[in-house]
Order: sequence, then C-alpha cells, then structure tokens
Amino acid sequence: MSETHESIGSHLRRERELRKIPLEEVAEQTRVKLEYLQAIESEHFEKLPGMTFARGYLKAYASYIGLLPEDVLLRFEDFLGKLSGGSAPRAERSHTKLLIGLLALLVLFGAGTILVLWWLKK
Repeated sequence: MSETHESIGSHLRRERELRKIPLEEVAEQTRVKLEYLQAIESEHFEKLPGMTFARGYLKAYASYIGLLPEDVLLRFEDFLGKLSGGSAPRAERSHTKLLIGLLALLVLFGAGTILVLWWLKK
C-alpha cells in the first residue's frame, strides 16, 4: 500500500519496479516517448508538451502497469494543487463550477416554465 505523502513520480516508479516492468517497455507499449516517461518519474512536468498531454501520459502509464488511472490522476491533481498553493484540488473546483452551472440552468428553466404557464393562462 502506498503512502499518501509519496510523490507522484516516486509512486509510479515504485509501482513499475515492483512489477519488474522496464520503463522502455512502458514507452514502447503506450507509445509515450521514453524521455516523457523519465520526466514524469522525476517530476519534471515542464519537459512535457503541456498538462493535457501529461494527464494523457499518466493515464496510459498507470493503465499499462496495472494501476487505476483515476487514482493516479487524482494524485496528480493533488500534486498540482500543492505546487500552486491552492487549497482545493483542481478537480474539486471544477466539480463546484459544474454544480453552480447546473443550478443556474435549473433556475432559468424554472423561471422560463413559469413565464410560459403564466402567458398560456392569459
């Protein structure tokens, strides 16, 4: 079982090594450049083409070595949150925005329905 304070790169490297999977094999099977996988394990995410790519590479890496991609991505979001000094992980903030948007849509729909019913009664 992994420790919660273990970094994302160390966690992936440790899990890969426990399974005796060479990094070159991960690169070949996932079609992610070896240098990008090395950057992930050493947490040099600035060497990747962008955070969207980083998430995709992390999903492919995790999946290939037998980890749940969702867990690895949550760990990555935590890592990014700590880097930016944010109090809430990015995924949590996006869920909040989604809920607020859905609530606003529901209010607008309700108001529209009331207006239509009022207009039809005239």
